[in-house]
Amino acid sequence: MFTLTEVVKDGILEICFTFEDCESKIYTITNAVGVAILQGKITGNTQRTCLYVGDCKKGKYTFSLGDTNTQEFTIQ
Repeated sequence: MFTLTEVVKDGILEICFTFEDCESKIYTITNAVGVAILQGKITGNTQRTCLYVGDCKKGKYTFSLGDTNTQEFTIQ
């Protein structure tokens, strides 16, 4: 499981992992209509990481890690 910044104001999305098996996971960021706009891979055993999302427009997005873990956030 993970937690992330729910309201992004400075273009940086902070993700904190609360489990140990986050090594080599694929993440996807989708917009409000479900279109994938960013995708990447988090490698290594990390507790926290930051992603730059400043190029995305203001609005609601969904961060997905793997197939089952998702959480919404808003860019202001």
